Amino acid sequence: MDYFERSNRRDRETKWAHIWFKQFALFHQRPADPQWQFTVDDVVAFCRHKRDNGMPAWKRQSMVEGLINYRQIKQHTGADDLQPIRRKLGEIAAWERAKSDGVEDIEEVVGKINPREPDVIQELRRKLRVLGKQYSTERAYVSKVKAFMSARGLTSLADFAGIDGGDVESHLTDLAVDGNVAPSTQNQAFHALLFLFEHVLNRDIGRIQAIRASKGKQIPTVMSPAEVESIFAGLRGVYLVIAKLLYGCGMRISEALRLRVKDIDFDNLLIEIHQSKGCKSRIVPLPKDLVEPLRRVLRSRRVLHDQDVDDGVASVWLPHALAKKYPSAAGEWRWQFVFASHKLSRDPRTRAIHRHHLHRDTFPTHLRNAVEKAAVHKAVTSHTFRHSFATHLLHRGTDIRTIQELLGHRDVATTMIYTHVVNREDITVVSPLDRLVQRSEPTATPEATIKTTVEASEPKDTAPAVVDKARECASQGRVGFWKQVRRMLRGRITAGGSA
Repeated sequence: MDYFERSNRRDRETKWAHIWFKQFALFHQRPADPQWQFTVDDVVAFCRHKRDNGMPAWKRQSMVEGLINYRQIKQHTGADDLQPIRRKLGEIAAWERAKSDGVEDIEEVVGKINPREPDVIQELRRKLRVLGKQYSTERAYVSKVKAFMSARGLTSLADFAGIDGGDVESHLTDLAVDGNVAPSTQNQAFHALLFLFEHVLNRDIGRIQAIRASKGKQIPTVMSPAEVESIFAGLRGVYLVIAKLLYGCGMRISEALRLRVKDIDFDNLLIEIHQSKGCKSRIVPLPKDLVEPLRRVLRSRRVLHDQDVDDGVASVWLPHALAKKYPSAAGEWRWQFVFASHKLSRDPRTRAIHRHHLHRDTFPTHLRNAVEKAAVHKAVTSHTFRHSFATHLLHRGTDIRTIQELLGHRDVATTMIYTHVVNREDITVVSPLDRLVQRSEPTATPEATIKTTVEASEPKDTAPAVVDKARECASQGRVGFWKQVRRMLRGRITAGGSA
């Protein structure tokens, strides 16, 4: 039986303490000797080296914390001399985070929170928003924590005083055994409760060893080029453009819907993708076939934007409190979403009115109709275009590392799954059933085979003479029938010559 396991904080601290100490010793060209009494100057030199190599302050702070833990756990000595370095790096990390997010006041990114919700849910939302989590993550985490509270009869933050890792372990096991949930649902519930314990309750969740929801190996659904074309034929307007972006650029549906005017570079045939999964950004090529359709979409979008300007409602949601830092940016053309909704909507966090992009449930409805019309019987979703993009590139010989960058995968192991669905030309597997059928099929006579071969390469009046000459040579025993035929086909003898 598989178990959902997670080590406690002490185990993790010990693990990272050894990792950072080995790197620390390697930098100073010393063996990783536990008896080495390193000094503050040694740590400062190591931190400066990492800073010069581009390591952010929060990671350097974690590195120093690892060395502090190494002293305490392995060397059993104090680390008071390293604490000022850790605190200073914490201040630098907070400054870097605020600078990168464009935030002057941390309350700017929190927005309005319903005061009628339980205090623990209010604090959970506040922490999620301060750390810049996506709104979809906030909704998922809140729903999982509410489910946990309902199962345990909790109503407020004070009720969590008697809750520990054992309750979490029991809840996760109940989800797998009684709820029969998918592994992804169990994972999401765990990470929601982990976030609650570490950021709201401010205590360690401890070791978790719950029964694991089972999940078999999954392979992506991939369409053939003919199936992609047939589905394209059933789409119209902006939905056809979105589908071509998904297949032509390997985008996720959320990435396509969040495209802004400034992200499309027609001159260099490039598209910038921002705020992707994991808050990452990347650049993908713009297919030439999409240049003119996208220009038409932008011309239509500009008319709608100009109308919003005239009505005084031109506004778009901006990330990281940029609307506070650049007050006029929300009304600028370059920041507008390419695929905008036909109606205005209210931001669920700030309650401000904006013209947002199309709802993510709109495209799947049109796609489902196109799939049914094309009579494609595969489980096609918007993500299937992304799978097909990667698989077709791999089939054409594109390097796996290039595909990894185009898809925005952090680990090439994630991209390697597409190698399992490619019919490679250098590896031919013939089914035993096909071999059996080939053996049972009638075989043509040697004379018929030779006649067919010769007729394909020789003039029609030459073929009978070649076959007769081959048969004559074989009957006289001068040479084997097939050997004689091979000689004749190589041009070593002619129909009128001798063997």
